[in-house]
Amino acid sequence: MIRKAIYRIHPASVLAMLALFVALGGGAYAAVGKIGSADIKAGAITKPKIKKDAVTGAKVKESTLGIVPNAAKLAGKEPSAFESKGFGGSGDAAFVNLTSESVTEVASQALPAGTYLVLARGGLNNNSGEDIPLGQGCTLSAGGTSQSIDFTGLAANGAPGDREEFTLFVVATLPSPGNAVLSCETTSKWKSGNVIEPNIAAVSLQP
Repeated sequence: MIRKAIYRIHPASVLAMLALFVALGGGAYAAVGKIGSADIKAGAITKPKIKKDAVTGAKVKESTLGIVPNAAKLAGKEPSAFESKGFGGSGDAAFVNLTSESVTEVASQALPAGTYLVLARGGLNNNSGEDIPLGQGCTLSAGGTSQSIDFTGLAANGAPGDREEFTLFVVATLPSPGNAVLSCETTSKWKSGNVIEPNIAAVSLQP
């Protein structure tokens, strides 16, 4: 007579098997979760797989980037628009004579509309046999802005034959094309003399 074996599963065995299953499954999950750079095939991560804004500046190699759109322009202007523009500087005459009790324009420089640093220089010659009295001076004006110098303020005292060197400058804005002008004024006490090598130079401060 054949007897059938009856196997009874003990509750402790069930718990042991369940623990083994969880342990094996959890280990496999952990193994799958640990993916290193060596596990990624070259070219496997393509553009559609990268989340927008996921790659920040610190992770980007700048040399691989092209020109950012419109970065070659500032406020829509080409870089050449911001190059420094200079005008004048050579002078119109070797000297300009000054007459007594008058205002004489000794140099002028035409300028387009814009903002400029304007400089003027020259040398005042006293050709008389007397000291230059008080009241002689020169003025640089442009765009409604001006600077003047009174020659009594210079180091030399206006002795006969003195050449009084001077430099003037203004920052001027011309809303429309105009002129920068250097003029010198004399009083009735002025006898004889001139302004040597008067000249005006201007540098644009804006495009």
